[in-house]
Amino acid sequence: LQGYRIPFFEDEEYEADDILATLARKAEKAGLDVEIFTGDKDILQILSPSIKVVRFKKGISQKDVFDPQKVKEEFGVTPEQIPDYLALVGDTSDNIPGVPGIGPVTAVKLIQQYGSLEKILDNLEKLPPKIAGKIRENTKKAKLSKRLSTVICQVPVELNLEKLKVKAPDKEKLLDIFKKLEFKELIEKLGLSDCQSSEKLPGSKEIEKTNHKIEVKLRQEPLFLWWENEGNRRRLFISSSRGKSFVFSLDEDSFDKVTFSQLKNLLESGKYLKIGHDLKNLLVKLKILGIGINSIKFDTAVAAYLINPSSGNYSLENLSRYYLEENISSTGENGSIKIKFIKKLYPALETQLQDKGMKKLFYEIELPLIEVLAEMELRGIKVDPTVLKSLCQQIRKMRKKTEEEIYTEVGERFNLNSPQQLGKILFEKLNLPLIKKSKTGYSTSERTLQTLSPLCETLNKILDYRHLFKLETSYIQPLSSMINPSTGRIHTCFNQLGTNTGRLSSSNPNLQNIPVRGHLGDLIRKAFIAEEGCLFISADYSQIELRILAHLSGDSNLISAFLQGEDIHRETAVEIFNCLPLQVNSRMRRIAKMVNFGIIYGISPFGLARDLGISEKEAQEYIERYFSRYSGVKRYIEKTLEQAHKKGYVTTLLGRRRYLPEINSKNKRRRKFAERMAINSPIQGSAADLIKIAMLNIYRRLKEENLPAWLILQIHDELILEVTENQINRVRKIVKEEMENALKLSVPLVVDTKVGKNWAEISH
Repeated sequence: LQGYRIPFFEDEEYEADDILATLARKAEKAGLDVEIFTGDKDILQILSPSIKVVRFKKGISQKDVFDPQKVKEEFGVTPEQIPDYLALVGDTSDNIPGVPGIGPVTAVKLIQQYGSLEKILDNLEKLPPKIAGKIRENTKKAKLSKRLSTVICQVPVELNLEKLKVKAPDKEKLLDIFKKLEFKELIEKLGLSDCQSSEKLPGSKEIEKTNHKIEVKLRQEPLFLWWENEGNRRRLFISSSRGKSFVFSLDEDSFDKVTFSQLKNLLESGKYLKIGHDLKNLLVKLKILGIGINSIKFDTAVAAYLINPSSGNYSLENLSRYYLEENISSTGENGSIKIKFIKKLYPALETQLQDKGMKKLFYEIELPLIEVLAEMELRGIKVDPTVLKSLCQQIRKMRKKTEEEIYTEVGERFNLNSPQQLGKILFEKLNLPLIKKSKTGYSTSERTLQTLSPLCETLNKILDYRHLFKLETSYIQPLSSMINPSTGRIHTCFNQLGTNTGRLSSSNPNLQNIPVRGHLGDLIRKAFIAEEGCLFISADYSQIELRILAHLSGDSNLISAFLQGEDIHRETAVEIFNCLPLQVNSRMRRIAKMVNFGIIYGISPFGLARDLGISEKEAQEYIERYFSRYSGVKRYIEKTLEQAHKKGYVTTLLGRRRYLPEINSKNKRRRKFAERMAINSPIQGSAADLIKIAMLNIYRRLKEENLPAWLILQIHDELILEVTENQINRVRKIVKEEMENALKLSVPLVVDTKVGKNWAEISH
């Protein structure tokens, strides 16, 4: 699967149908139509107009497509009643016992009459004695069967549509796998044999292999750059627009002082403009060697991202196929060839930026941001391994204690992390009722253990053990392993090309995803510490998206509220609850806050009702009252949708585009989803542009004033800096000033700042 780059989901604590159900619900919420290919009956309970199940018959030659109507026709019950149906009938293929002696016909009659298992149990005295007796004798089994057949739709998995897109296979990985398994026919069938040929330095006159001496006879013209790793070899290809080219080997055995000096002078010289592909990663690699890149003129990857932010694939190969209709692999894959493609892409992409009105956004924000992000990655954030170690020991001690208690209660030691060994203990030694089998034996999933826990207290301890084990292995240990031994810091990767809205993301590790709330989040964040003699500054925009909405919509009431420094959520509560400001309580303010932010995300009455746990009618009234107060917002939304339907895209304040291919879809759900994106993207994208401008201005000020302060993290609307203690007040003032003046809006931008010695101290 990894070789073919096929996305997959796994979680040993949940059943596969729970993961399927969760993903299906998330996809449905995103406005997508879903087809699930499975033979399990219990998954039928989640069917809706947008979710269908495909079941194959006779191999894969025939299939049945189940929707809610088909379920009703086939089983006589609604999808929601499938757990009640299986509670009575059972399912031998899924080890669901049901009630012995109750068949489909009887089960359907009972469910149609009473609606659910619980109501059937409440009315046993009204049933025929024989049927009532069977159910009464097997009440526990029926309840257990319903729990077993009820799928979980809250599995902690992320549905990232960009990551699910079809990608080209990793041929090198496939070749390695197929060689080990001796799959010769597959190697031949997929044309993988070519992957094994090692690339050699180009032998044409166009390239000079240079390690010790280079005569640069270049006029003041752009230089094109390409970095290449092949095994342990590192090479940098440099070519002028006229074709004069050089290749530098940066391996330790050949990268001497002369080569270093020549390369440094060339790349840091302001005389030559630099053009390349994914220059941020190249800049990070070179800066580690002590070499910078000045006068960056163009980056083909960043330009392609601005032009089409939903592509997800900005490789040189993909861009060449799309914009040049040429295939790199068919012409050769060495660096000299790739640099030719960069030369061809440069004018093509620059023309696209001009045509789409995004040259200013590219040259004034995205291109200079490359250096800022590279410096942030290189700086990293310091981590106290003793805090992580102490936390790890604390969790491990709790886990060991729980482990020993389990061994004492079951009467023997075994491998708790082995589902096979645990299954034998539970179902053979303790004789717990067999609920479900997996392909490798007894099912010991979290769902199974929770279902059986009323029968055996030890199962709760096993669940506690697993939770502690996951904390240790999924959070603490990975962070510990990512600490750079040379710097004592974690160096995350900031992804400039990762989102449709222009937001930055981070990976390896994802520091934007560290828990914010709760005891675990605090414990982990305490491990992220400022350097000795330094402190952290956190600077966070206050209600930035609502302020941008006020500016974009021009709504006088919304603008007035921000100009007067009023509590916008309280003001909204006054309107939707028709009360005085002093009458607004915490519940009313919470609802108003959800309405305010729901409007930004294009929420429907149905969605708001679901989120608030109220009726759809009541939610509709809240939204109508909101729009009666903020009529300018309603007009803005209507105008935005009109333009989106007409143009097929929306734009931010600075012209960043978000394309909406489904905005005119005949499929209502897809169209509605695109409309929600049309409402939100200009707001979220403008916020992304805003904080990027702030980052550039802060970075420039710190450099100009030669201040010992460094940007280290960006988390959506928040910036975190590391600053020497004696410059805290000065830098705090600069950061607040630059963030609040990054763009001139019709409402003030407000930034809240905090100072602390570790990340936990600035998180609350």
